[in-house]
Amino acid sequence: MLGKYVLSFYAKLFLVVNGVLLGIVSSYALMELLFLFKEKGGGVALSYLTNLLPIAFFYLLPLSCVIALMILLNHVFSKKIDLIVQSFGISPLRFLSSVVLFLIFISLINLFLSFGVYAEKNRNLYKIEKEFKKRQEIEDLILKDAWFFKEDNSKRVYINFKFVSIKDGSVAGIFYVEMENNKIVQVVQGEKGIWMGDTVFLPLANIWNFKEESKILQQFSIKLFDIKNAKPLGEKVEHLSLRQLLMLYSIGKSVGLNYNLYMSEVIRRLISSLSSVPISITVLSYTIKRRNIFAGFLSFLPAFSLYWVSFILVRKLPESTTVSPLYGLFPFVVLIALSLRGIYYLSKGFRV
Repeated sequence: MLGKYVLSFYAKLFLVVNGVLLGIVSSYALMELLFLFKEKGGGVALSYLTNLLPIAFFYLLPLSCVIALMILLNHVFSKKIDLIVQSFGISPLRFLSSVVLFLIFISLINLFLSFGVYAEKNRNLYKIEKEFKKRQEIEDLILKDAWFFKEDNSKRVYINFKFVSIKDGSVAGIFYVEMENNKIVQVVQGEKGIWMGDTVFLPLANIWNFKEESKILQQFSIKLFDIKNAKPLGEKVEHLSLRQLLMLYSIGKSVGLNYNLYMSEVIRRLISSLSSVPISITVLSYTIKRRNIFAGFLSFLPAFSLYWVSFILVRKLPESTTVSPLYGLFPFVVLIALSLRGIYYLSKGFRV
């Protein structure tokens, strides 16, 4: 009965805290819309908010969970509920187990949404900003499964790229078809290449010439357009679904591209989605141990810092070095260790 009361109280606090935080984000977004957007219509504002707020919820979850937890514990301490529970020999972990399970449940939902819904919202948000916001630099973009078409009199060319990194010009999975008078005259297939300026260079490609009925393996170049003009077609790694990330990881690994970049995004979404649990448990244990709300808020800073440093390292390591993004998980492992220590303490009993 007490567990249901605690869970119900915490769930209400969780909703209220998230409502307040998302209200603050909405106010900031509307101010941004007013001063930084070229178009300020109601439709743009509604679309911007409906895509921004789920992303804000995703990243603010550790903070909202802890704030709701601190309000709950303040109520517990002020009513001396913890002392009453202790007198019956009930440990803090058992007393708050429903809250911990609630946090795990929310984190798992967040994890599921991060590889589909949140990625789509991120993509939509980026498109809105690109279209209506003041001009910004676009970088770290990629094209996936992109088709291009060229026509010159009776000659038509179809080109497909499985992957293009607009930042460094890396190209993978090239398929080129040349037609004359509605007949295929040449087919070119290459695993990797480089797009420099308006030309795509393939160091090694299979070339089928149907006019001469021959097949050769040699260098090949494709005259297209400047890669800078492909930026509006590109997407960031944050916009990709789990299936797309794993596909690009597989392609990059097979053709020697920086495949760790896509694995790092998978890891980042994992730790972002699940970080609320170890952070909240760490803060919970410090708060109960000292029976002090301020001490709990202070413990949030190092706990969140460990998560955030890991979040940044996982991306920076594959971007600037050849080191595996898994090494960036070290601070997060420390956070996990602190939370496990917190669970051990919470299972022992309240401090009087």
